Amino acid sequence: MSQRAFFVPLALGLRRVTARPGAFALAAAGIALAACALATVSAASLVVQDRAVSRSVEELPPAERTVELTWFGPNENRAALDRQVRATATGLGVQAPFGVMLYRDARLDGALVRVGAIDGLARAVRVVSGRAPRPCRAALCEVVAIGSARPPPASGLRVTGRGTLRPGAAGAFFVGAAASGRLLLAEGVGGLSHLPQLGFSFRAYGWISPLRRGDIRAWELADFRRRLAGVRSELEARSFRYVVKAPAAPLDDADSRARIASRRLLLLGGQAVVLLLAFVLLAASRLRRGAVASARRLEWSGATWWQVRLGALAEAAVVAVPAALVGWVLGAAASLVLAGFTDTPAWELVARSAGSPRAALLAVAVAVAATLVLYLGVRARPVALAGSGLSVLDVAGVGALAAVAVAFAAGGEDAESLATSSGTGLVLLLLPGLIALAASVTLARLLLPALRLVERVAPHRWLGPRLALLSLARSPGTATVAVVFVSLSVGLAVFAATYRSTLLRNEADRAGFDVPHDYVVRRDPSLAGRPLGAPPVGDAVAARFDGVPVVRREGEVPSLERRKVAVLGVTAQALPRLRWRDDFADGSPQALAEEIGGSPVALRGVPIPAGARELRLPVTVRGDAIHLSANIRARAGAFLVVDLGEPPTKRAAVQRARLPSAAAGGLLVGLNVEFSTGEAFTASHRAAEGSASLDVFRVGLLELGRPSTVGPSGSRPLAVDYRSWVGPQGTRPPGSVARGSLRLRYLLTQEQGFRLRPRQQTDGAAVPVIASASLARAAGSDVLPVYVGTARVNVRIAATARLFPSVFGDFVVADRGRLETALNTAVPGSALADEAWVAGPADLGPRLERAGPVPVRVTSRRALEADLRADPLARGSLLILAASAALALVLSLVGLALTLAVDVRDEDGELFDLETQGVGPSGLRRHLHLRAGAVVLSGLVGGLVIGTVLTLAVLESLAVSANSTDPVPPLVVEPDWAVLAAAFAALLALAVVAGAALTRAAFRSETA
Repeated sequence: MSQRAFFVPLALGLRRVTARPGAFALAAAGIALAACALATVSAASLVVQDRAVSRSVEELPPAERTVELTWFGPNENRAALDRQVRATATGLGVQAPFGVMLYRDARLDGALVRVGAIDGLARAVRVVSGRAPRPCRAALCEVVAIGSARPPPASGLRVTGRGTLRPGAAGAFFVGAAASGRLLLAEGVGGLSHLPQLGFSFRAYGWISPLRRGDIRAWELADFRRRLAGVRSELEARSFRYVVKAPAAPLDDADSRARIASRRLLLLGGQAVVLLLAFVLLAASRLRRGAVASARRLEWSGATWWQVRLGALAEAAVVAVPAALVGWVLGAAASLVLAGFTDTPAWELVARSAGSPRAALLAVAVAVAATLVLYLGVRARPVALAGSGLSVLDVAGVGALAAVAVAFAAGGEDAESLATSSGTGLVLLLLPGLIALAASVTLARLLLPALRLVERVAPHRWLGPRLALLSLARSPGTATVAVVFVSLSVGLAVFAATYRSTLLRNEADRAGFDVPHDYVVRRDPSLAGRPLGAPPVGDAVAARFDGVPVVRREGEVPSLERRKVAVLGVTAQALPRLRWRDDFADGSPQALAEEIGGSPVALRGVPIPAGARELRLPVTVRGDAIHLSANIRARAGAFLVVDLGEPPTKRAAVQRARLPSAAAGGLLVGLNVEFSTGEAFTASHRAAEGSASLDVFRVGLLELGRPSTVGPSGSRPLAVDYRSWVGPQGTRPPGSVARGSLRLRYLLTQEQGFRLRPRQQTDGAAVPVIASASLARAAGSDVLPVYVGTARVNVRIAATARLFPSVFGDFVVADRGRLETALNTAVPGSALADEAWVAGPADLGPRLERAGPVPVRVTSRRALEADLRADPLARGSLLILAASAALALVLSLVGLALTLAVDVRDEDGELFDLETQGVGPSGLRRHLHLRAGAVVLSGLVGGLVIGTVLTLAVLESLAVSANSTDPVPPLVVEPDWAVLAAAFAALLALAVVAGAALTRAAFRSETA
């Protein structure tokens, strides 16, 4: 083969490109935009990851937003430790640490104190009186007292002021010590470490590096974990007294979510590339006539088959490769601009996105794909196969459909698989292209029969539309490409807009799922206890703001391998007021309420007079010593235990107990018979030594009289009727029972006391509940025993639901009155409504925070939804989806204008025939308008179909919320019909304007 035979076709291809620069320029622009879009999406993905990691760091509590290295032990050369730690920690790449120190409790001059120090006291302490101390010296160390701390009078410590701890990493180190009320802090760790009075005391040295925004970049997370493990290994190898702490779990979670968002953005990048390559195919259709003529001339001149094809391929490569390179450079430039707007290191961003080896492979792939698309668009011919007219594109469409089927057969991608599987990114990148290719080939095959069918069924008086349809059916080549492109662009726009509105709805659904009303008010879990008699938060808040009090507890089902289950008590009549989605359950909230509701149920008890100050109980014990107490439900709803003491044995006595003010007006709901204090200690001691606690038991005969109360008006007997009282299991206790007296034998063990109580409405009946579908399937029967702590309640599965607002995982939901009664009957105080769901305006939050009888936490549905939408991962995804929809509609308009221009040029024979038959310029323009209108309408119909298929396919294969987590509740397709209608109206209006402008320029003369 001669060099001339090889290079001549290449030269001819180059010459043809320079001879027809307009059409080739359009194709090159599409290719450049495709490469630019992919490079920009790659950079945007990295920016979104980085912002997600930064936000995760910023949202950590101050005590956790640090890298903290700590050494615990006796006196040690602190300077040597400091050099060792700082030399080792340098490799972490975070800011230099500051030093802190804290001695163990020490007794100085008879006073118990905790002394600490910090390098830079002002960062941890706010001085509220006196002055800040000077740097600590061994001879005299000045300190500031934190809170109510009182220093010893002559201990070598001088208090110069009082202060409080500032919020932040430095103050968090001393929070535990400050709670003791004995904390004294000095300026300077070095000076305090040499204090002679504490020379032999154990101490903790700490080195704290607060993490700031940007200290750890998304692309540095893996390296940071590796460096942290190295530092931990090196220090712990030197001494077992070292402890290294860092927020590994939150950073890992942010990294996981960032990877998910990155791979989902590949889906959007793949969509943009498919759309722009389809535009290249449309632009190539303008070159088909010239390409056929050029190939014919080459064959007449003696060129071989391969030379003609080589020339066409060279022609495509000359356009595609430089265009892809230019587009990639533009994408890198866009990355620099994006870095400036998002406070991301610009050159690092470019080097790790558009400039990375992976990006180079993507750029080559875009260039190769664009070359093939341009070549096929100009040169492809149908290949007859047994007379079926099967083309290469048909085969490609079938292959794409098979690939999509295989992808779906492998199962959808949830958040976990997206975060862990490296192959999902490629699948998501190719999925839009595969679906679009299969849909385009199908549409191209159906277009011609559809045009002919519509032309035949159209009324005969519609001469113009029928003529336009017939014209498209007789020359389907360019028209098919145009309709397919418009359908594809509209379909991708519909997909992007619908996917965006679906994610937005999921954010609203998630906020409504977590917060079933406008607000959720819960008792602050950091509060260890509550004031005596303080009412439950839910009851107090609901009473003031017309809310729904809620009982929420964690339980387990022993019969199902101790399966964990959320136990929820909600007033049945309130279920229809919740934010509910139809797919939560097969039944409506009203129907579910009827299953678990019924007549009201409340805890029964003996009323205690409002002015009662003392409780008296006549008792006679014949046998082993016992201890008595009474359970009282306060009027506000809290439960109290009143200690009646240990009655004497073998003689009658009246046990007395002072009633707290909260008990007045409440209910006596039970009497407890337990081990005496001494025997309880003995049993516990024997159990600790390995002896069986069952060996310790107490037996005897107990006689109880009618209890009474003493108040300002004297003694009043309580309306106790022991005939309606029962034992622990709801059965009548053995012995003689009268209205005002009870005589029974008792047998007590350490594990099992004895409790007498009034009979309740829930005795002997299972509580009807709504159970999660998974729990109901596993149960095997309608009745399940559920344990909440030590309280047992039998529940009956009356209805099932797939999801219930505010509950994740398995659950049982009961009417609040029935659940409270059943649980508080078993263990008084085990079920309190410490949560309330409240509906109200946006400014109600501050009032709710002050409404609780104890400190509360208020969660606003509106604030939660705003927080979800402010998440960088969500904002990035939604913004790119909006941009993709806008780009698709703009390209569809450009493609339509290009199609009309091709019609004006390539359909001159048909237009001349119409002109010779008397059709003037206005008629010719109307004919072209009708042709364009048919293309637009066909494209809209096809686009709606493609968009629907693509949306359903992506939601089926990508079960991930906007902020890259598993969507709870699941995603539900939510088209924004108003936005779609406005976009379609704008597209039609602009198409009419463009068509009028193009055809008016083509037909100016009114004479044939």
